[in-house]
Amino acid sequence: MVTLTDARKVTERLVEVCKPLVIIVFGSVAQKGVGRDLDLLVIVNDNTIEDKNINLSIHRCLKKYYKSFAVDPFVISISIFKEYFAKGSPFLWLILKEGRYLYMKDAVKEWLKQAEEELNTAIYLLGGGFFKGACYHAQQAIEKKIKALLLKKGWELAKIHSLERLLAVAEDYKIHVDISDEEIIFIDNIYRGTYPGEAGLFPLGEPIKSDAEKAVSIAESIIKKLT
Repeated sequence: MVTLTDARKVTERLVEVCKPLVIIVFGSVAQKGVGRDLDLLVIVNDNTIEDKNINLSIHRCLKKYYKSFAVDPFVISISIFKEYFAKGSPFLWLILKEGRYLYMKDAVKEWLKQAEEELNTAIYLLGGGFFKGACYHAQQAIEKKIKALLLKKGWELAKIHSLERLLAVAEDYKIHVDISDEEIIFIDNIYRGTYPGEAGLFPLGEPIKSDAEKAVSIAESIIKKLT
């Protein structure tokens, strides 16, 4: 049997050998923490995939694990990944939905960048009168900013969207976020109310301008203060 601990060890070796951009574990190990084989999506730079020896190098670096469990690395270039993801590849969508990130190059930098982009998107949508979109991207900005700081502290990326849960995790890493309980409830309801008919802030209608302004204001404050 293979576990997440084994997956992390394999990931460390793959990082040394092929310098990937992203490694995601999927299948039973990602969902249950244990399985009979190890399925990995390995996204690399285009020039890496063009190296004729890359598959041989990966095979050799994984040799010592084969006696204990099967390892199935699906290696794909970043350009091919983007192409097929944009086309709606069910395989890639499922991996991103159910998989677990084990490695991301320059992870902190990328998450900080995305947090800023989410905030700018929220501000832009607010100005254009798209209040629900502004609320959603404001929540995303806060979530990604906190995750970036957690990753900087050594936290392993997890699929947590609830602000309340993220803040609880942040406390364990000595990260203080200046936000009131009322604001936490407000932002969490934005996330839960993303889809029609779901329980949350906007289950029965669209948010109004004041809702979007409040969400963006909270996001701006957090993005500015958290370092």
